[in-house]
Amino acid sequence: MEPTPQRRSIRYNGYDYSMAGYYALTICARDKAHLFGVLTPEEPLQPSALGQLVLSELAAIPTHFPTVRLDTWMVMPNHLHCILVLTRNQAVHVSTVVGSFKSRCYAKWRKQLLADGQPVPASCWQRDYYEHIIRNASELEGYRKYILDNPSRW
Repeated sequence: MEPTPQRRSIRYNGYDYSMAGYYALTICARDKAHLFGVLTPEEPLQPSALGQLVLSELAAIPTHFPTVRLDTWMVMPNHLHCILVLTRNQAVHVSTVVGSFKSRCYAKWRKQLLADGQPVPASCWQRDYYEHIIRNASELEGYRKYILDNPSRW
């Protein structure tokens, strides 16, 4: 049997993602499908049932991880942006927070679909996520603006 090839990591080589700091994240829906809702002129996102779960679980991250807080976030029809803040060194890894969040969302959505007798996709998430280590106040302000302006660029 041939070994499975290693996937190339998109993380910054040698960086400890459990270090306190600010991390800009983008997490995409499976196949970039518009699963989380629709944008309307009246509000940034009119969430679907899954979109409501995503918003709820995003807000609950600090409950599950007391050393983590959310700075700024925006859920779009097929992705979300957020700035995650690790408040203490080596208390939790960014990938643990993201993995837990994605898992909780999918499990609750799957349960809803099964209860409604609907087919259940293998996932609602694209594999992995994108991140940027925010290194200074100027970058932080730039990411905050980018996130909050995202609906107007849609």
